[in-house]
Amino acid sequence: MTVQARAVENEFADLLASSERPPAVIRRWVNVTAGGHVSAVVWGTAAPEIVLLHDEGADARTFDPLLSTVDRPAAALDLPGHGRSSGTPAEHPDPGRLARPVVEAIGSFAPRHRLVLARGLGARVALFAATRNPGAIARLVLVDSLPGPAPQDGPLWERLAALRHPPLLVRSRGGALTDAEVARFTQASPQASVSTVDDTGPATLAGIIDTALH
Repeated sequence: MTVQARAVENEFADLLASSERPPAVIRRWVNVTAGGHVSAVVWGTAAPEIVLLHDEGADARTFDPLLSTVDRPAAALDLPGHGRSSGTPAEHPDPGRLARPVVEAIGSFAPRHRLVLARGLGARVALFAATRNPGAIARLVLVDSLPGPAPQDGPLWERLAALRHPPLLVRSRGGALTDAEVARFTQASPQASVSTVDDTGPATLAGIIDTALH
């Protein structure tokens, strides 16, 4: 795979103007074997420790407030069909199909990552990637997100216990997850952890990341 770094004129002007200590941030691309490319926003000058995957309809820049708070190198990916990654946005994206290019992109942008934080569609993509390529995905932090009730998500529930690293579910009070879904998660993955928080804002998630990486 060929990794490319390109300048996107003024893309990060808002970040540079709003901070007394402008972050080191760059847009990168990688060509994937399925065709097209996956893009990422890479923060910091060292090899990324954290990978972030967004929800459907969002993009890598969704994580700007969090990564402005977390003082660790990171790569926030645009899922295929989102942001500056290639592909046509789908009405109902198939997380299983997105997993392969995402694994390739992680292998290029963050081969030594220690943590993958994901929500919504990104969480389901990460779970498919981890169940199919256990060595390619580090510990998962799932933010208010679990496999869904659709038949295509059935294998994810069955394989949760076999993940190489037990996942951490971050559940916000009043969030979308029901008690029954969380109970199913803990039953499917007895070694997994659940952290219940008041909100999943940048400060909260930054604290969870720091704790998980220590």
